[in-house]
Amino acid sequence: MKIGIIGGGSVGLLCAYYLSLHHEVTVVTRRKEQAAAIQSGGVRLYKGGKEFSADCSADTSINIDFDLLVVTVKQHQLQSVFPLLERIGKTNILFLQNGMGHIHNLKDWHVEHSIYVGIVEHGAVRKSDTAVDHTGVGAIKWSAFDDAKPDRLNILHQHNRSEFPILYERDWYPLLTGKLIVNACINPLTALLQVKNGELLTTPAYLAFMKLVFQEACRILRLENETEAWERVRTVCGQTKDNRSSMLVDVIEGRQTEIDAIIGYLLKEARLHGLDAVHLEFLYGSIKALERNTNKVF
Repeated sequence: MKIGIIGGGSVGLLCAYYLSLHHEVTVVTRRKEQAAAIQSGGVRLYKGGKEFSADCSADTSINIDFDLLVVTVKQHQLQSVFPLLERIGKTNILFLQNGMGHIHNLKDWHVEHSIYVGIVEHGAVRKSDTAVDHTGVGAIKWSAFDDAKPDRLNILHQHNRSEFPILYERDWYPLLTGKLIVNACINPLTALLQVKNGELLTTPAYLAFMKLVFQEACRILRLENETEAWERVRTVCGQTKDNRSSMLVDVIEGRQTEIDAIIGYLLKEARLHGLDAVHLEFLYGSIKALERNTNKVF
């Protein structure tokens, strides 16, 4: 299968390494320097103190026919990707983003492509333009969006690996909302408080506020099993207790966060259904303020 990976960040490089073991993979990057480095040296993966490498191609444009495109850029970068995808022939496109802000876009996106959405449960940190550290084994979970046919991606399951499982889920909504509720509870609070994930459990005031955020998000998403969802939030928080969330890292390094994809989606849904979301509004405004402050020159 010819697979194009759009985005050369941590998730893009992780997918490129594992998928290139069994498929013909091309990484589509924004910068010519990164594309040239991948084209000449492939992708390197670090895991368990060992280094691995895999050959794959790279380019800065989508100029060949792909059987599958995997879009791994961050949510706020999608607006520059959509026009590129509109100019190519009909194909299969899998979107792997944090949050659900892109769902509103996809519902209004009138193209002939077969659209799939998914989540990434792996831990990964990009070390360079060509190298990624696989810090935690999870899974890629995906589902067909609207009228897309899931059997078109069956080949992805034929080479499933224990360290990189690819799992099909029948319904995209619970798949994405399950991940969203975790991101909404952990990422903005850790970014605002400047703490590692585990402190949300060990500090009573932080835990109490996280529960309020959780309850608002559940009401907006209409989750059926809140007890199970809350246990998942606590479990993820505990399992990643020594980690800094991606949103905290973005704030520290002065990058745009994914607050619009996560909390922004919830606030838009709340407005559509006439629901109050005072705690989510507070978190959204606070992270937006941090984004503005990190861009100031003192």
